[in-house]
Amino acid sequence: MAATLSRFGLPVWFGTESILGVGVAAQDTKYLFFDARLYLDATRAWLAGGNPWDVQIAGNYFAAPPPSLLPFVPIAMLPPDLGVAIVALGVAGAAVATVRLLGLPWWWLLFPPLVQCVLSANVHALIVPLILARGGGFAVIAKIYAAVPLAILGRWRSLVAAAILLGITLPVLPWALFIADLGLIAGRLETQTRLAVPIVLLLLLSPLVLAALAVVGRERAAWLAASALWPSQQFYYGTLVMPAKSKIAAAIVALPIPGNGLLALFVLALVTARARASRRSGRPG
Repeated sequence: MAATLSRFGLPVWFGTESILGVGVAAQDTKYLFFDARLYLDATRAWLAGGNPWDVQIAGNYFAAPPPSLLPFVPIAMLPPDLGVAIVALGVAGAAVATVRLLGLPWWWLLFPPLVQCVLSANVHALIVPLILARGGGFAVIAKIYAAVPLAILGRWRSLVAAAILLGITLPVLPWALFIADLGLIAGRLETQTRLAVPIVLLLLLSPLVLAALAVVGRERAAWLAASALWPSQQFYYGTLVMPAKSKIAAAIVALPIPGNGLLALFVLALVTARARASRRSGRPG
């Protein structure tokens, strides 16, 4: 029974939750490819001289920092439906590339955060394959928190490349608008974020978090840190856990609850510490 659960438990869990997620999405199709539409509308508003952070769809406002607009500029010039289709196909391709590059079984395509990312057509799906393919600089432009795994992994060339790209585009991006509206944008983001962890709680737990990151080791810590520490979380952030290749962490992150990344880190740290103690004592873990 234990062997069967170990072999089939995770794919069954992934499949069940993903089917439920697709079923919910099918009931209200206005949220299908929602993020692609929101980001493209915000980019069009900026290119037309407007404020991209005033753009909202169904009460959800654009809240990303200015560099996130850059990848959408050429696509925003296309007809709206075609632009959404291109982003959605790119995100789906990135999901497949993530599983392929990591050498994971194909049932990982059912990983619920990855499925959610595809359903919303969010370019977050590009982060892992870009970092794995030495394109981390572009990953930071798309999503600023991509700098977290790059810094922990010591990918300084990618971080320098991102800094150069940001410096080059600094004069053309609407940083003045962003800074002026930062309080309003942060408030909207807090309201819209479904899996947020209070910053006060993160600060209180920071010593334990740092200790847990040290226990799991640098390679895994790099991919768990953003999901554990970033205060404004969306469910699809969980895809960052995939390169850690931990079934325990993945199963926990697949739970759509606040602090799932933080919980996954603590549980994995406990399991890792216990396994090390068992090896030192010569007892089976």
